[in-house]
Amino acid sequence: MSQSSSHHQQLLACVLAVTAVSSCTPGLMKKSADNEVRRILTAKSSHVPNAGKGLLDTSTPSAILLDEFRKNTKSADFLGNRSHVENGARVVPLDKALGMGVVHNRTYRTQKEALFLEALDLTLVRHDFAPIFSATGDTNYVNKRTPVSKTVTVPSGLQKQVTSLISDSTLTTNTDIGASLLTSTGAKIAANFTTDFLKFITGNLTHTSDSALAVTLTQPLLRGAGYRATMETLTQAERDLLYSIRSFSQYRKTFTVDIATKYYNTLQARDAAKNSFLAYTAFETALKSVQALNAEDRAKPSQVGLIQQASLRFQRQWIGSIQSYEQQLDDLKLSLGLPVETPLLLEQKELEKLEMVEPGITLDEAVKTALVTRLDLDNARNALEDADRKIKVMEQNLLPQLDVTGGYRTQGNPKSEKVNLNLNRRQLSAGLALDLRLDKKEDRNNYRESLLLQQRAVRNLDLAEEQVRAQIRTDWRDLDVAKKLYDISLTGISQAQRRLLYEQELTDLGQGTARDLIDAQQDLIGSKDALTSALIAHTVARLKLWKDMGVLFIKKDGSWIRILKNEGGAKNDD
Repeated sequence: MSQSSSHHQQLLACVLAVTAVSSCTPGLMKKSADNEVRRILTAKSSHVPNAGKGLLDTSTPSAILLDEFRKNTKSADFLGNRSHVENGARVVPLDKALGMGVVHNRTYRTQKEALFLEALDLTLVRHDFAPIFSATGDTNYVNKRTPVSKTVTVPSGLQKQVTSLISDSTLTTNTDIGASLLTSTGAKIAANFTTDFLKFITGNLTHTSDSALAVTLTQPLLRGAGYRATMETLTQAERDLLYSIRSFSQYRKTFTVDIATKYYNTLQARDAAKNSFLAYTAFETALKSVQALNAEDRAKPSQVGLIQQASLRFQRQWIGSIQSYEQQLDDLKLSLGLPVETPLLLEQKELEKLEMVEPGITLDEAVKTALVTRLDLDNARNALEDADRKIKVMEQNLLPQLDVTGGYRTQGNPKSEKVNLNLNRRQLSAGLALDLRLDKKEDRNNYRESLLLQQRAVRNLDLAEEQVRAQIRTDWRDLDVAKKLYDISLTGISQAQRRLLYEQELTDLGQGTARDLIDAQQDLIGSKDALTSALIAHTVARLKLWKDMGVLFIKKDGSWIRILKNEGGAKNDD
């Protein structure tokens, strides 16, 4: 081998090494992983209704900017000395709040990341059934210096022993390139190419090379043979990811209902603070009127005392309602991913939009729809299929291990100075490998466990269906109760307003009692709060009913639509 040829080989090796290293940069690895996971999730989510395509971006979102929302310019007197919390606050409607939540909510993002990681794990399981390549190499340089003695004649004619050092250098290079493949039948194919290159550096260069190519095949015939046994790990991983996408889709529905519920409850808390303030100021006015009557001996001091106590009680209730409102507003900010210091005001018109809407179906129809459309029930049914399949895999694992093996090996000329293979120097082999697996305790236990897990899967499916029926019945009762409470509250407000007006007139004439006035005011405030509460409860119960029926579909911005399949295919916006 010429010096030039050796340099060319070394240069080629360096180029290949640099190319391999540069192709493994963190940026390229991240991009490769993201692309593969995205392909998997896109393919899997196409089989899940309302899975949220395009919502699986795991990158950190930019900070929330509220500049697009109008700024509050009104002062809420009913918040007292806490009114500054709404000064300059941005007014955010419900649909925009839902959009913030699906992008910035920390738990929501964690759920997306968990789904991404499961898909990432699946890429590794799939990789086990793809050709796997390997390449290793090492180079060692050894310099050995050996003392050698010889006799020399000096000018005086005498002989003298002289010791000198002889340097011997050796450069050894080993490379190993391999590939392996596990097929769906359980066959394992492996190929390896190795070469040992030895170079002596002692003045002149001497080269030797020893190369070999080997291919082996192992095919199970009993235990571990066939598609079912070989692909079980991949099959389960594929199905587990599908289950997770279904669970995430169901989580999106629950998340939207939760955000909407918090939004409405915060509005209700603000409305309750306003009602409490009105009651308190009304009693302050009544107190002045009763005190004036008492000065004219037209009202007893006890009447004044009762009004004073009622005024203090409503003042405490008002202060507490402000605290409750601010606390619920902070909780909503956390759910939306906003800093709690952010001035925020909810759109009051969202309460005005609420109305009593009947489901439009019967209870039996709601239950039947839920049993067909609920994604978690699909998971439970598929889990039973998994358990049945695993029993068959465990039964096969009770068999002995019998493998047929084959091999092919060819070598180069060990005295050659070049990396080459001599196809005439080959070796073929074939054989059988038998393992009776006399110790079957672990296989026996795994098989028995699979039988129990199948029984458990049957029970889990039965329980899941019963829980769905119970959820629908609960939602239906909540709707019915909210509707009745709403009607009662409407009647209560009308009666309380008339009674309060009557008691105020009697008080002004000095004929009424403080107790009757207090009760009338309390009834009016209670009825107003109950009306708002019933309206919100009915709306939330309706959303929960749609969610539990599996017909609440979530848009990309987090808002919802109701799709009643098997009910005429109607599509309604809410």
